[in-house]
Amino acid sequence: MKNSIFYISILALIIFSACTKADESDQKNVGTLTMPIASFSYSANEGPSVVEVTFINSSEYSDQFLWTFHNGSTSTAFSPSFTYARTAEDETYLVILKATDTNTGENNTRSKSVLIKASK
Repeated sequence: MKNSIFYISILALIIFSACTKADESDQKNVGTLTMPIASFSYSANEGPSVVEVTFINSSEYSDQFLWTFHNGSTSTAFSPSFTYARTAEDETYLVILKATDTNTGENNTRSKSVLIKASK
């Protein structure tokens, strides 16, 4: 019986001594989840018949991006550009950014309307 207790004590000592400070640090961070925040602005370079819009990604806590434009086209670039044709009337186009943290699978979506002024 004394031998059994001795071996169990040795085994427990080996298991607990295998833990490192890094393991303890990781255990403290379990449950801390920062959700992605999708965010962007844009700037336009206006020409007589087209407007080149550059989207400036300012998302946080994310490493994968999916942009969806009014015509169904998409981009996975960090900060893409899109060319809009001017029409006879002012047009508003919806742009959607989905920002994802690929480590957790969490995502966040942000949309904005882009106003393209009519051609003169």
